[in-house]
Amino acid sequence: MNVVNGITSLIRPAFSLVMSMIEPSGEFIPKSSLGIKVSSTRLKRPMFLTSHVWMDERRQTDGAEGFWRIHDGLYDFTNFINQHPGGSDWLKLTNGTDISEAFETHHISEVPEKMIEKYFVKKATTKRNVPFTFKDDGFYRVLKMEARKKLKDIPRSGYLISDFYSDLLLVATLIFSSLSVRYHSFLLITLAGVFLSLLTVAAHNYIHRRDNFRMYYFQFSMFQVRDWRISHVLSHHLYTNTIIDLEISQTEPMLSFLPIKKFVGGYISVLLSPVIWSITFPGYYLRRIVLSPLCNYKSVAYTDLTYLILPAFMALTGGATITQTLIIWAFIMLMGSFVFTLIGLHAAHHHPDVFHDGDTPRSLETYDWGLSQLDAVMERKEITGSDFLVLTSFGDHCMHHLFPTLDHSLLKHLYPTFERVLKQFNENVRLVSQAEAFSGTFQQLMKVEPNPLPPDLHKNRMFL
Repeated sequence: MNVVNGITSLIRPAFSLVMSMIEPSGEFIPKSSLGIKVSSTRLKRPMFLTSHVWMDERRQTDGAEGFWRIHDGLYDFTNFINQHPGGSDWLKLTNGTDISEAFETHHISEVPEKMIEKYFVKKATTKRNVPFTFKDDGFYRVLKMEARKKLKDIPRSGYLISDFYSDLLLVATLIFSSLSVRYHSFLLITLAGVFLSLLTVAAHNYIHRRDNFRMYYFQFSMFQVRDWRISHVLSHHLYTNTIIDLEISQTEPMLSFLPIKKFVGGYISVLLSPVIWSITFPGYYLRRIVLSPLCNYKSVAYTDLTYLILPAFMALTGGATITQTLIIWAFIMLMGSFVFTLIGLHAAHHHPDVFHDGDTPRSLETYDWGLSQLDAVMERKEITGSDFLVLTSFGDHCMHHLFPTLDHSLLKHLYPTFERVLKQFNENVRLVSQAEAFSGTFQQLMKVEPNPLPPDLHKNRMFL
């Protein structure tokens, strides 16, 4: 009996640990300082919150009544889905939700605002679930109006720069992956992994835009475009660092960036980080497949077959057995995952000075969406000014958040306009070194107390 009791005493803590990860206690549950209502899945079982489950639960909180909500109006775009210039997926994914932020940021031209009038159904009967505003004299709309004028003078040939670098990274990934199989070289495996990670970051430039073939470069890493259009484009970009930012919730509880008591201690998270970086690519894929029944397999698509292009190319050109090829491919994926996550997590959003939901925000009565992006983003000194670095390391990040559908190569042309509008509103952008951004991420992981004061954008300033 003593042996049984001894074994039970060892098992019980482990069992309690797993259960608390699935349904954390009250002290670990985040609360929104922005007044955002969230689903029970987000609060109690964030590990099960897939992109499509997130969209389904948005339909319960957004007051769209089965239509598409834009500010306080409800619109029926059913007959417009297949005519949508950006591709039908955007409207199919967002049916029944509030698309105010997506509509504002994805359409710089004033034409869509006039076009949607014929699809108006009625006024919404509930208040929006997020506090962000888009007033004509507010920061974001003024900036968008000025950017609209500037874009008329910017040559579209800039797109060719991003296309060239992206295609070059694809070729480099294929060549070095093949050479890795042929020569069984750790150096070549490392280079192949680095090129794969840079290709994935560069391909992120294309998932924000209308359907195009380069967005599928993103899937060489076993990520999925459709899934990331939800978790990254429709969640993270629109509700950055808030309680409904999927890129925040999907790292919990192992990496918890919101300023709450941590289920996994901050120091433990720091120690676990390199391991988590290494398994992001395969881990993301396995998580999506395992949890696909929760969303009736919406997260599975025939385009997932593009995952096979890289290992198939390696098998056909590497001159090794299938087993050897798959082993080397797995090592390339781990290396690519490590570099990609290292870049992504330390690019722009996680630092104690950056706003995270739970911190004290600006006034919620007039919280302009564009200002919410300034509060939740920082820029790195070393990245600005280089087309290649901007494309491959999430550079010009604030501008990218404000105008996500613009090719990265065009953003640099908007900086004079951006600076002028920032001065007009007495606002700023944080500018830090890459080292500060890197250390700030770990400081945020260990942070348990929210900032008591609203964000101070003049602390590390880029302009003014």
